[in-house]
Amino acid sequence: MKKTLAAVAVLGAFAGSAFAADVTLYGRIDTGLNFTSNTIEENGVEKVDAQDWGMASGQTTGSRLGVKGTEQISEGLAVGFVLEHGLSSDTGANSDSRFFNRESMVQIISDYGTFAFGRMGVINSDAGTFGFYSGAVNPFGTGWNALPGVGGSLFAAPAARMDNMITYKSPTFAGTTVYAQYSTGADSTKDGFEENSNKFDRYAALGVNFANGGLNLAAVVDWVDEAKVEGTDPEDMYTINIGGSYDCGFAKTYLAAQYFKNANDFGGMKTMYNAAGLTDTWGGVDEMKGFGVALGVDVPAWGGNFLASLGYSDGENETEGDTFDATVYSVSAAYTYPLSSRTNLYVTGAYNNRELKDADWKLEQDEYKVTTGIVHKF
Repeated sequence: MKKTLAAVAVLGAFAGSAFAADVTLYGRIDTGLNFTSNTIEENGVEKVDAQDWGMASGQTTGSRLGVKGTEQISEGLAVGFVLEHGLSSDTGANSDSRFFNRESMVQIISDYGTFAFGRMGVINSDAGTFGFYSGAVNPFGTGWNALPGVGGSLFAAPAARMDNMITYKSPTFAGTTVYAQYSTGADSTKDGFEENSNKFDRYAALGVNFANGGLNLAAVVDWVDEAKVEGTDPEDMYTINIGGSYDCGFAKTYLAAQYFKNANDFGGMKTMYNAAGLTDTWGGVDEMKGFGVALGVDVPAWGGNFLASLGYSDGENETEGDTFDATVYSVSAAYTYPLSSRTNLYVTGAYNNRELKDADWKLEQDEYKVTTGIVHKF
């Protein structure tokens, strides 16, 4: 009897503190079917010819379970947190080895802005609490799984989320919000990890967002201090990103542009290279510079929304002794239909062409992807 009363008291205390802290349990499930056709040729000789179909999770938005909350400390000062776990809804598996892999952070919210500490999305994405850029400049954000947005499938991009991040978000003044980030160690799962060491990647970014009516303008400059290990001294990658969107009522149009330098990968080149099964390990093309541009549209249609994006990126390698040129063409389209405010159906299609070449060698990929599925948010 005493144990029962003690348990009730503990649960009551937790419920009371949760109520005071305004804690919310939330999540979403995205599950559907997909078909992929992938062909890769090296100097005109077929290396890959594969067609695959099956069930997948997170085709338009990552499946997740999260808990978040805030506590008002005083007038003009609050403390909040977000713990968000990614999962594969088709199998129930964790999306990676971390439990709160999508976000794990605490934030201090005041009249002078918000400071956040922990694992979170980079501002040059549309991930998590602070990722604002990609969703402002492309209808697919960083990308709907197989549909390239303005993330690594089309442009040069750092990891969407990083460990040991410090983020500052300013108050919004005259429609303008400023963001700044710094990671003292981007990936703590690496063997022998040392925080704030030049042996492991570090990250910094500065961004600004302006919103006024239907107009939304965004810009981000970010930098990756690349790890220097085993006598290597790679050049640090940086990108300059500008774009925006305009909602005129009957349609919302998007434009994104990027300049990148010293990138290890862009537009899915590394994935294509490795998929071709080439004997050399990807690494010779590790100092690429170039640019990318993407146009997009979101049009209300037949009770839902039609989305489309057309993208192109071009880069060249700067490593001494290696001269490579690379291009990516991408066309993506989707239609989403809401069954309710929390549930929608979708169908998507994409075509991607990638080409990597030097004076006497060429690797080329043609990729087609079709998906359909359902998303439920709670």
